[in-house]
Order: sequence, then structure tokens, then C-alpha cells
Amino acid sequence: MQIREGIVHFEPSDMAFVNRFGPAEAADMVLNFKTAHSLPFLYDTYQMAAFFHTSRKKMFTCVKNADCEYRCVAIKKINGGERRLYVPCPALRIYQSKILHDILAELPVSPYATAYVRGKNLAQNAAPHVKKRFVLTLDITDFFGSIRFDQVYSAAFNARYFPRQIGVMLTALCCRRDVLPQGAPTSPALSNLVMRNFDDSIGEWCTKRGVAYTRYCDDMTFSADHPLSSVYCKVKDRLTAMGFALNERKTRFAESSSRQSVTGLTVNEKLTVSGEYKRRLRQEVYYTLKFGPYDSIRYANKTAFIGEEGPEADRYLLHLAGRLNYVLQIEPDSAWFQNALNEIQKRQAELCVPPQE
Repeated sequence: MQIREGIVHFEPSDMAFVNRFGPAEAADMVLNFKTAHSLPFLYDTYQMAAFFHTSRKKMFTCVKNADCEYRCVAIKKINGGERRLYVPCPALRIYQSKILHDILAELPVSPYATAYVRGKNLAQNAAPHVKKRFVLTLDITDFFGSIRFDQVYSAAFNARYFPRQIGVMLTALCCRRDVLPQGAPTSPALSNLVMRNFDDSIGEWCTKRGVAYTRYCDDMTFSADHPLSSVYCKVKDRLTAMGFALNERKTRFAESSSRQSVTGLTVNEKLTVSGEYKRRLRQEVYYTLKFGPYDSIRYANKTAFIGEEGPEADRYLLHLAGRLNYVLQIEPDSAWFQNALNEIQKRQAELCVPPQE
């Protein structure tokens, strides 16, 4: 359907809906919905199939087989462990991308959420915690894998927006074995929507007590000039009620007399990248500029950049440029890192690799 100058123009895929309610009532339903929401109007599976630019048969097949439409990819962690990503097949990814851009992107998230939100980044997540006497950081265990089908339905596809059949089918397209798969394009946005009520209520509770709160994916940070023991108990109880568990090994209480870190950034006196991160990056840049990217990859044992035909210098230079840009986003006046980025971009040009802006 299309709406032009306040008039609804129905298409063949809308006819089942129009025949059920009549043209006038159907048009009123559409206009009322569009006045309240910036979402597609999906009343039945005919409209849903048209939304995805596919047939009902193909759509039903994809929904039915959604659990099987992923491949597992193991990513090595810095600490030596593995992170398992479940990457959707191309067909399912098309459905999920459509859901992400036309539905999830139109739903509001909490102002306390800073990951996967346009215009927000790590710096904005850490900034509220600069120069605080106490900083508490908490991590949720298996964050995506702990978000259930019913939570996804309630947060994003509930009856406020879609009839139950449509909402359940949209949820099924975004879940794997009844939980959010880490690796699907829809999962980050859905995690923010599921956490919205938690973020808003905890954020309000903290504000009343002079505590700053931000959440970056599964990393929650609290800071204040007074002890935060009551915050820990409050948050743990709320998360437990939602079916989440804290990763106690990653719980950190830090006073201003020690290094205070928020999602990798130091916040004691001002926002800076950690000294260890910059030291390692300087070393990699030095070896790359002195001996070339191929030898630097071998020296640093960067196995992720060694393909079947040997070191992949183009990808490695893009990787270094991205890390240098990250430092410059936090510390824009750093002359050394700006000069290093310029030199890396020269090497990229020599390899005919588009430089990272």
C-alpha cells in the first residue's frame, strides 16, 4: 500500500485485509496506525510477504526452517578462548536486514544504551564516568544467548505493533532455538529493545542517588563519588528476575587511586585510551613501517591475517588504520598517532587499498 496526500492506495497484496474490513474502515486503520507509528502496516501474511518482496510460500518455508539457516563461525578471543557466532544464510539475512532497517531502526531505545545506536560510541559510553571517585563495571554472562523468544516478541513485535501471528513470525525470523543468535544483524538492535525497560528504570534509580549509568552491549558501568555496594545488589536482583546472570569474574570496583577503565578507556582524570593498548599499537606500527606489513604480520603472529597464500597485507593495513582512527577519536590531538595514520595510508595507497577515512 501507499499513502499519498492522506489517501491510502491499496495494492493486490492488501485485498484480503480490505475485503475483511471494507475499504473505508481498512483505510482508517492504516492511517491511525501510521499516525502513531513509523512502522510498516502488516495485518496479515499477504502484506508481510509483500513487505519482504517474496511469496507467502517462500516466507513460510523460511520461518519454519529459520533454526537451521545458520552456520557456526568460531572467532578466537584475545585471551585464548573462542566466541561462537551464528551467521545467517544469505536468504535469511535478507529477511533480517529488512526487519532491522524498516522496523527495529524505528523503535526507540533507552538513552542509557550506547552500543548499536547511531551517533553513539565508546567515548560517549565512558564520558559520564570521568573523574568519579568510584567506578563499578558489570558484565552479563552469555548476553545474546540469554535473551529469550518471548522477550524479543514483547520488546519488538508485540500486539501494539502487529497482530500476534505476524509478531510471532517476525520473532521466529530473528531467533535461533528460541534465543537471540550472536551473529545475526538483528540481534544487537533487539538486545537494546529487550533491555530498554531495565535501562530506563535502573537509570532513573541511579540518577536519584547521584550515580551515573551507561550500558554498552553487555557491559554496564556505574560511577559516583560515594560507594556503590547498593547499586551492585539492585542490579543483580533486577537482572536475575529477567533471566540474566552476572559474570562475577568480570565485576570490577575501582577507586580513583587506581586505574579506572570503562570499555577499554581510562576515565580517572580525562578520557584516554589505555597506555597498554597504545604501546602495543605503536610497536605494530613501528614494525610495519620499518620492515613492511608482511614481516610485521609474521613477527606479531597475526594468524587472522595469514591466508592460504600467505600474509594478507591489505587487510592488515586496514586493520591498523582502523585502530589508529579509534585512538584519534578519543585523543584527537595526538600528533604521533596522526602521523602514524598518514604513513599507514601511504602504504595502503601503494597496495591500491582505499584508505580509511
